[in-house]
Amino acid sequence: MAKDGITCIIAGAGRGKRFGKEIPKSFFRIEGRTLLARSIESINIIDESIEFIVLVPSGWEEKAEEKLAAEVPDAECRVIAGGNSRQQSVNIGLDEIKGARLILIHDACRPFVSPGLVRKVVDAGMEFRAAVPVLQATETLARIRDERLEGIVPRERVVRIQTPQAFDPEIIREAYDTAEESIRTATDESSLVLAAGLPVKVVEGEIWNIKVTFKDDIKVALSFLTEKKLDLAESE
Repeated sequence: MAKDGITCIIAGAGRGKRFGKEIPKSFFRIEGRTLLARSIESINIIDESIEFIVLVPSGWEEKAEEKLAAEVPDAECRVIAGGNSRQQSVNIGLDEIKGARLILIHDACRPFVSPGLVRKVVDAGMEFRAAVPVLQATETLARIRDERLEGIVPRERVVRIQTPQAFDPEIIREAYDTAEESIRTATDESSLVLAAGLPVKVVEGEIWNIKVTFKDDIKVALSFLTEKKLDLAESE
């Protein structure tokens, strides 16, 4: 257990079929470093005593250990095989944690979360026992059915949920114990906590805390790394 009682589960067991690569998505390199290593480093930088439980596809454990030892040697990582879904993988990770004061859960393919955001989530998690970063929706949102618009969703109360998410161990384990059918479809842990009837505190997320899901997301990631931001100056 980490000396400050924080353990971080890194969810990286997905095969990334939408990404269109033979290797797991989290093993893809940007500017010479894997998404997996970048995601761990982004959190480890706030406190090198944090322990990481890293979930990868079965059969990729040794390769992950090699890459992490080379790319983030200061991070305390335990690599284990995940399950067939995100929720199965995170549940496997939870079973490996003993005595943590706070559990963080982070997507392996969110490589650019800032130390400031991680600290905000940790502080909120310590105070409120469950906390997630969110971004306010800015586009017009709608429901669809049979490739047609069915209705507009008011965006004022809609947010996009990011990671890392922070939970008191009792809260997240209770959420998993009571999840039942929702565990099969939930795409993040806050969904399970809400389904268990437990409150979740929100903190403001970051626009650059992107999740690399599709190949085109790599272009956005490279823009961040190379600082090729859009020129927003007014035209003359």
